[in-house]
Amino acid sequence: MRVMAPIARPRAPVVGTRRLRLGRVLVPILVLAAYLLWPYLTLWQLDRALIADDRETLAGLVDLSAVRGEIRDKLNKESESAIGTMSDGFIDWLEQAIRRYGVAALEQRVTLDWVAERMLAHSTPGMGLASAVTHAFFDDPLHFSLRLGSENHGPVFARLSFRGLGWRVTAIYY
Repeated sequence: MRVMAPIARPRAPVVGTRRLRLGRVLVPILVLAAYLLWPYLTLWQLDRALIADDRETLAGLVDLSAVRGEIRDKLNKESESAIGTMSDGFIDWLEQAIRRYGVAALEQRVTLDWVAERMLAHSTPGMGLASAVTHAFFDDPLHFSLRLGSENHGPVFARLSFRGLGWRVTAIYY
C-alpha cells in the first residue's frame, strides 16, 4: 500500500499579508491624528475669518444659540454650564445688558460682532488669534478649550464642541 504525501495548500503572498496588517495599524493611527488636529484646523479657520472680517464663515464656526445657552445656564444656579468663574467685568456687562434689554439681553448683546470682539480682545491688531492664544487643548474627546490672553490680564475663554460634522464655538466668557 502506497502512502500519499499530504497536499500542500498554497500560501498567501507574504507581501499582501504585511500590507494588510500595516493597514490595520496605520488607518486607526491616521484617523486618530486627523481627529486630534481637527480643532486646531477649526481654530485656524476661525482666525482667518476674524482677520478677514468674514461674518459668513464666522457664522458657520460659531453656534450663537449654544453660546447664549451656556451664559443662560451659568446665570441659572440650577443648571450646569461649561462656563467657569466669570470675571467682574463680564458680570457687569451682563447686568448692564439685562437692565437695558430685559429678557432679550442675550439675544441683543451676544452676536457675531460680540464674539469677534471678545476673541480679538487680546490680539495684536491685524494678527488674529495667533498672538493671543495661551492655551488650546482638549477637555475631553468632544470639547476643546481655548484661553486668549495671559491668566493675569483677564483672559477670554472659549470652548469648542464637536457638533454635527465639525467643531464649533459653543461658549465664550471672560
